[in-house]
Amino acid sequence: MMPPEDLTSAAPAPETAATLISGLSAYGRLYGLPNSPEQVQGILGTLLRLYQPDLPAALVDAVAQRVLDGLTPDDLNNAIVDRVSSALAKTAHRWQQQLSDQAKGVLTTYVQRYRPTVTPDALSSMATAVIPLVSDGNITRSEAIGLVSQVVQTFDLGDALRDVVPAELAAVINASSVALAQTLATVLSQKPMAEAVGETVTAYVEKYAPGLVNIGSDLIATALSAVLKNQVDFNFDAQLAVVDEQLLIEQVSFQLNVLRQSPPPSKPAWAIAEQINTAVERYRQEHQGALDVTAGLVSNDGLSVSSPLTSTRRLPEPPPSSSASLG
Repeated sequence: MMPPEDLTSAAPAPETAATLISGLSAYGRLYGLPNSPEQVQGILGTLLRLYQPDLPAALVDAVAQRVLDGLTPDDLNNAIVDRVSSALAKTAHRWQQQLSDQAKGVLTTYVQRYRPTVTPDALSSMATAVIPLVSDGNITRSEAIGLVSQVVQTFDLGDALRDVVPAELAAVINASSVALAQTLATVLSQKPMAEAVGETVTAYVEKYAPGLVNIGSDLIATALSAVLKNQVDFNFDAQLAVVDEQLLIEQVSFQLNVLRQSPPPSKPAWAIAEQINTAVERYRQEHQGALDVTAGLVSNDGLSVSSPLTSTRRLPEPPPSSSASLG
């Protein structure tokens, strides 16, 4: 999923750009700058989010990218570092280090408990899956991709397999990391299904709702229900069951809404997307257009989300002054 073109082309105000460069220069002088462009952009994203906390996430990503694209060594060397930029740098580093350590703590616990076969690609996939678990989804694309890169680069798989816990991780490995490691195991076991659902949602949006920016849990749940009924078309090795529907929806949402990444839709995904569109249009006709595919139905206890197309519950009537839309 891509953000609107007006966001991707957004140029930062001179004051904002200067503050980001100053903050990045301060970060480099205090902690050193990584060689990875993804990690540098992640730092810029965090600096901007701290500097302008009300800025939409997509705009944070776009501005961070623009600043990174135009950045030169002279910009950093000549930047004026003051108390404000130093404070931003320290807060950004503390936040990123905390999330990185938490992610590596969960990965360490997962590896030690489940002893998976870990290739470089698998480690990247594991790191990507763990970020929304430790960040509660409150993260921008730039920050998430930067953190994944940082975790993959600094996680010592050999130590984890030897049951060695580095001193910096000892404080974060606790009951919470054990619980999150178990959650991570569930996420990874559901990955084939999550990928099929992501492909299907992507196919639906590309063909039937190209203007849709935010993918709601409603649409993801609808796609999940459809994929479960058509598993044979996806050539899964075995019939798959969804252990935790809400967790799968959250992971797919993270991939599509935060990372804006999805594999190219397969032929079955395109076919199921057509079925979903038929169901959406039928529902709209029956309910006079009252379907918002950026939202979901939340149960009374607030713990589960399902689609109005697959649930026996009903959407609440919209206020008279509002109308449902695609986004």
